Amino acid sequence: MRNKLIWLIASRLTVILILLGTATIINILSPVTSLVSVFIGATLFTGLLSIIYGFVIKLSTRYSLQAYIQLAFDILLVSWIVYRTSTTEKSFAALYLVVVLAASTVLTRAGVLSIALFCVLSYTLIIGMLYYGIPNTTTTYINPEQSAPLYILAMLVIGILGGQISERLRSSHVELAIATQHIANLQAFNERIIESIHSGLVTTDIDGKILSFNRAAEELTQYKSSQVVNKVFPEIFGDVSQYLKFGQEEFRDETRISRPTRFTIICNSALGKQMHLGMTASPLSSETGEIRGLVFSFQDLTEIIKLEQEIRKRDRLAAMGKMAAGIAHEIRNPLAAMRGSIQVLQSELELTEDQLYLMKIVLRESDRLDKIVSDFLAYARPSPAKLVEFDLVKLVKEAADLIKYSAEKKETHELEVISPTPPLLFRADPNQITQVIWNLSRNALQAMRDGGKLTITLKQTKDEVEFIFSDTGVGMSSAEMERMFEPFNSSRQGGTGLGLAIVYQIISDHNGKIEVESTPNVGTHIKIFFPSETISSEVSSEIGSLKSHHIV
Repeated sequence: MRNKLIWLIASRLTVILILLGTATIINILSPVTSLVSVFIGATLFTGLLSIIYGFVIKLSTRYSLQAYIQLAFDILLVSWIVYRTSTTEKSFAALYLVVVLAASTVLTRAGVLSIALFCVLSYTLIIGMLYYGIPNTTTTYINPEQSAPLYILAMLVIGILGGQISERLRSSHVELAIATQHIANLQAFNERIIESIHSGLVTTDIDGKILSFNRAAEELTQYKSSQVVNKVFPEIFGDVSQYLKFGQEEFRDETRISRPTRFTIICNSALGKQMHLGMTASPLSSETGEIRGLVFSFQDLTEIIKLEQEIRKRDRLAAMGKMAAGIAHEIRNPLAAMRGSIQVLQSELELTEDQLYLMKIVLRESDRLDKIVSDFLAYARPSPAKLVEFDLVKLVKEAADLIKYSAEKKETHELEVISPTPPLLFRADPNQITQVIWNLSRNALQAMRDGGKLTITLKQTKDEVEFIFSDTGVGMSSAEMERMFEPFNSSRQGGTGLGLAIVYQIISDHNGKIEVESTPNVGTHIKIFFPSETISSEVSSEIGSLKSHHIV
């Protein structure tokens, strides 16, 4: 209603200016000074009223009452114009019709009819005053009986028709408002559904240009919607041409994409993290059934795939362990008999220097073979963990001191230990945890052939304890990382390949997990996580202040 009143004020000014221009033209063609003066006065009065109306609209919200007052003043103004111009041969009674039409745009049917009756009453009163010379007895109205009935009839007809039109417009506006609100509610509801779905949802056109990107897709990929909209799908998710193709030609054959297409892709997030995404591509159809694009829904399968790989690895290691344990046991007995026999022969026979040298080689290699068998049996059939409570910070530093004097530690190596302020009470098997630290540290030092830095970081959080072993060595390829915890998998000459396998077994026995990140010629980061139940209940859940401990 407020907008209608503003429109009414603007329309009134426009009409009065048009009349002023018309009167000026009439005066030029047939000079009538009184006509121009009347419309100049009406224009000034209308301008003043428009200013007042504008202030009232800002001050009051009773817009219907304001509409009736404005139209009433319009009728009075028109009546004054008709009265003042009645001595000319130009009738301006048609302005009443303009007022009635204006009323039909802002009032109800009853309101329009009441304005029409008010116009008829005012016009009839003006005619009577002019006919009887009131108040100026010298004024004579020209042929009122010819034009008056026609104008009165027109006012009534326009009032009735305008009221019906007003009512229909009002009903249409209400229906349109309801329909618009309904559509807006449906749209908002659909948007809430899309944003509430935990699966990533992406829509594209036929050419693969991304049209929408929901909140779950933003969280999974770390891309903002504004960053990917209007970009092509392969630019964000990589090449998917082996599963489907974009373009007009591909979408003409609707049978090719009539069913959802499921596939798994490997891509990088906005932060560079590699992800495994399970994708489902479905056709996006219009109301007519024409395919306009594709809808992609996806889930992050990275952790699931890691768990599957972990399960397969454990199953493979378990099968290898069972088989090899039996073989190792059968090897150990004849190996001991052979070694004993060699020792007897060495003590009873008079051997030359060359024969004695060969005997020593046999004994040395049999000892090495026995050590390999012993290590493997320790891996395949480890002794039960003896869980005790100890200070983990102290244990790490003691293990670092041992590494300092190991054969693998060179002058070009730097070792740094970063740990919380002691003590950190930990419940585990200290011998096995020491073995984990020892094996991983030795591997890291051996990977840094030309020197480098090994950093052992110990962190405590509310839920877990974390070990991080970071080196600047030769690193590993993806294939090497896949097999690094398998027994007898060693790239080092003279190594048994059981050290990391034993580490993996110990961590599994303590319900921990291990993650490896490595880049060839850059270095390796091994992270070990132990669950919260290994932390003593007496230890605060807050992280202690960190301090560095350097061993040169």
